[in-house]
Amino acid sequence: MADNSGAPMTDAEIRQFFALLQRWCDTELDQFTALLIPTRYGDVYATFARKRSAEFPPELYERLPATWLGDTE
Repeated sequence: MADNSGAPMTDAEIRQFFALLQRWCDTELDQFTALLIPTRYGDVYATFARKRSAEFPPELYERLPATWLGDTE
């Protein structure tokens, strides 16, 4: 079950999240997926794809630092 305490994520938790997200993209993501994530502030819409939508310029994206990926310990 998700932690609903409202406490901000720690740096370690954020690094772990991104490392797990990268692993998920490597192993589970085929072409694209669209997720609706309920939060206490309302729904969040997240789209993951192997190709950038022409609707969004490349400058809009922030590359995750390599140091945030991989080893999460």
